[in-house]
Amino acid sequence: MSVDALQSLGDILLQVLAPIVLMTGAGFLLRRKIDINPRSVNRVVYYVLSPCLVYFSILTLTFDPGTTGRSVLFAALNMLIIGGAAYLLIRRWGYQGGLASAFIITTILMNNGNYGLPLNLFAFGETGFAYALVLFMFNAMIGGAISIYLAIRGQDGGFSALRRTFVQPIILAMILGVFSRFTHIAPTGSLLDMVDMAGKAAIPVFLLVLGMSLAQTDVRANLKPVLRLTTLRMIVSPLVALLIASLVGLSGVAYSVSILQASMPTAVNSIVITNEFDAAPDFTAGAVLMTTLVSLITLPVLLFFLR
Repeated sequence: MSVDALQSLGDILLQVLAPIVLMTGAGFLLRRKIDINPRSVNRVVYYVLSPCLVYFSILTLTFDPGTTGRSVLFAALNMLIIGGAAYLLIRRWGYQGGLASAFIITTILMNNGNYGLPLNLFAFGETGFAYALVLFMFNAMIGGAISIYLAIRGQDGGFSALRRTFVQPIILAMILGVFSRFTHIAPTGSLLDMVDMAGKAAIPVFLLVLGMSLAQTDVRANLKPVLRLTTLRMIVSPLVALLIASLVGLSGVAYSVSILQASMPTAVNSIVITNEFDAAPDFTAGAVLMTTLVSLITLPVLLFFLR
């Protein structure tokens, strides 16, 4: 490896991943040393900070309509292919009930929010953050709807899943943000500044919650399914993303961001969903931990070639 390549890799590790690792590590140590409930902190992010981030970003960031449309198409195709692969694999391996649902959930629900957003912001600046946000919102809305449906199927049915999804804070913030952007009816002055400050607080708190969640996870439970999921999420998904990004015509920063977002580990929110509906939560927690650990190897490699 040349000197320039080594310097580029060092820059990625120091400027992009180091802040994420340090803040996540702070959350990990906080949970280990202090009796703090990560679910309570997660609810602050989920119900207040994250909606503010989404609303303010939609209101103020610059989006190229053509590239945004291709990014959404990319996200839809990637979820369809990787989710379909997960479905075929659970049938082949004979997974049933909660484990089958959780396997698909942990495949399609990516941590492109509290991990992917800061990573793309540090790596590609405001432009990268804007496209990362589009992919995050798609995954939160569509992936969230599918995940809730899978977790509660056989209990409340599909209508309940849709109803629960469309009243989630992030979805409401998306709708309100689009409304404000096109009608120019939006808060101003100190009120808008407060929304901005709350949204900016979401990113470091995202990482603290990730660290606290990892601190209470035991990967030894369901080890074989966890390793299978990790291979699908962290190796197969990036390869599929590389193919789809080229097919839909993405280029430049949008191309890099799309592949990076599709290569994220399993979302922490999947633990919340599977816990809520008792759909193999131990497997899900192990999947989140294992994929996050593997991402510390795979993401620097991806960034090295994408930047």
